Amino acid sequence: MTNLGNARLAAIAPSAIRAIHDRRRPTSIDLGMGQPTLHPDIEPFEAALAWVRDHGSPYAPPGGLPELREAAARIYGGHFHAAPSNAAVLNGSQEGIFLAIKALCEPARDHVLITDPAYLSYARCCELEGVAHRAVPLSAHDGFALHADALLNAVTPNTKLIIIGSPGNPTAAVMDERELRRLARGLIERKGPPIYVVVDEVYRELTFTGKPYPSLLDHYPNSIGLQSLSKSCALTGLRLGFFFGPTAVVDAVTRAHSLIMLNVNQFAQRVALEILRDPQRLRAHHPWYVAQRQVLLDAAGRNGLRIIEPQGSFYSLAALPEAWSNSEAAADHLLERYDVVTIPGAIFG
Repeated sequence: MTNLGNARLAAIAPSAIRAIHDRRRPTSIDLGMGQPTLHPDIEPFEAALAWVRDHGSPYAPPGGLPELREAAARIYGGHFHAAPSNAAVLNGSQEGIFLAIKALCEPARDHVLITDPAYLSYARCCELEGVAHRAVPLSAHDGFALHADALLNAVTPNTKLIIIGSPGNPTAAVMDERELRRLARGLIERKGPPIYVVVDEVYRELTFTGKPYPSLLDHYPNSIGLQSLSKSCALTGLRLGFFFGPTAVVDAVTRAHSLIMLNVNQFAQRVALEILRDPQRLRAHHPWYVAQRQVLLDAAGRNGLRIIEPQGSFYSLAALPEAWSNSEAAADHLLERYDVVTIPGAIFG
């Protein structure tokens, strides 16, 4: 990228996922982008449009509609962040990643811990802010499971923030309840300034463990939750997300959000409010993903493809056949030879 003056921005490489996506053809079988193919429920849009007919489309409060914050905190805030003051409405959970780093980290002093592999934006948002980040390696041998000890052992006096995804992108791993408790206990017992943990939970409605979803927001007061309707409700284009955390953190994030975005558009918030009034809508697509997951597992078994069984999300990591030395070459071959779009695992770490 051309350096127009901001060297940090210029140093961030363009999205490799987007570059692969742009190479797809009309005939391609697209297994690349994290884009649901299901259509969303139209009723919430109709209800939002009816509201606009009656009230127009005014600005919304910087932190979001009070009734939407209340509903979101009640459903997703967990034990520690269940009040409306613990919630903010943002332009997608992606904004929450960036604003958590901006609000909490001093570039000259603080470090951020990120798992490897992980969603690319965690590291890129750190780089954009000039905040150092360190990788905590995960292992394919145990399904890229998140272990509390690995995270706690990586903490240094400069660690201010830990960012994890559960279910993970691209790992599809869900952090075990016992590991969450160990992580919370270890951070609480640690002396010094608080360490905040951002948990990207945008795939929590798409889990396949057969158990209730375990959330760090139930166990750690300095947790920060990111949530969205993009994946669970096939609303990636709505660009609406939620940020949950201690009130002081939410206030700081809201101030930054108001300077950058002013607010989230009224119509999107009205759609979200209608969805959260009937929380069963959040799981409406889950049975379809369960069936798709089983199709994948059956096909992999029949064809000798080694994959890590997804515990959540709609991703799966497959082991490279011995003939291939790297995932980039394999993905390129699948696209050029078979017209199948995939994402190389190496992109994520």
